[in-house]
Amino acid sequence: AKHEILKRYLQAWFPILNTYNNKIVYIDGFCGSGRYEKGEPGSPIIALEVAIEHLNTLTGEVEFLFTDEDENRIDHLKSELTKLSLPSHFNISVNCGKFHEQFKYVLASIENSQRPPPSFAFIDPFGFSGITFSQIKRLLSQPRCEAMITFMVDSINRWLELPNNSIQGHIEETFGTTKAVDIAFTGENRIDKLRELYQKQLKSIAKYVRYFEMRDNNDRTQYYLFFATNNPLGHIKMKEAMWKIDPAGDFRFSDATDPNQLILLERDNTDSVINILRNNFSGKSRVVAKNIRTFLEDDTAYLKKHMTEALKKEESDRNIIVSDIKTDGKKRRANSYPDNALISFI
Repeated sequence: AKHEILKRYLQAWFPILNTYNNKIVYIDGFCGSGRYEKGEPGSPIIALEVAIEHLNTLTGEVEFLFTDEDENRIDHLKSELTKLSLPSHFNISVNCGKFHEQFKYVLASIENSQRPPPSFAFIDPFGFSGITFSQIKRLLSQPRCEAMITFMVDSINRWLELPNNSIQGHIEETFGTTKAVDIAFTGENRIDKLRELYQKQLKSIAKYVRYFEMRDNNDRTQYYLFFATNNPLGHIKMKEAMWKIDPAGDFRFSDATDPNQLILLERDNTDSVINILRNNFSGKSRVVAKNIRTFLEDDTAYLKKHMTEALKKEESDRNIIVSDIKTDGKKRRANSYPDNALISFI
């Protein structure tokens, strides 16, 4: 599921970014060997294959930076790369070493560029050491830079109380604050508290933060897949990628942006969206539909398609009145809610 989300997002990210830039950068920390034992592609191969699929739009330089600290995995990745037909404007760097040590050179290169290239970092560790918040902050402080991070909350929670200065130091580096260690002694739901703190930290440097919860077949939260960006279009494209993932295998996928509500992708969420709209727009007249769409896209887990279905049901139930004439003076088409439609909530 994680790799399917990555694939779907890159299918949108590569062609959009390369249209307006002569260089884009894909960063893969903890990249692994490229393929798993049964032949499934890992993140490096997924990224390269998606880029190859979009060669007609990827005319500028595309830089791929792959890092893993295991020498055997790096050797296997290099052998996998020889099997691909890669164009000359794909600049590929494969490094054996610790991610945070390699990442500092990447960050320096981005920061020292006169016009920093759009960059996407996929940071997918097995544990939680070596993903320092200070480095993620440096990346997201640059324009047009985004990150998708595997946040190993279950692992962090298990090590939280260990009286080991080194491990506590790794936890504090991961969060960029000492508050994470304090959660061990709160007596509250530590998984939720750790997720909320990490989300808050990311929100301090990125306008849009989205997370995708991964649970095992015992309904235990294993980790969260966080996405952080300052780009509204990137935010929407990531949400679209997440909503396209079907529940399968050993995981239940959910985007629980609202801690009071678990959003499962296999359910009809129309009633949930209706409740959100009523709470925020009840009694308001002639609301421009664009404001409703922007609110849902920016501040909730939902998309425009969810807004459309909710408004259709509300109009059918006569809980809203949609003006026949749009703000541009033209007639509105039935059962449509374009940005310039006017909606009154009863």
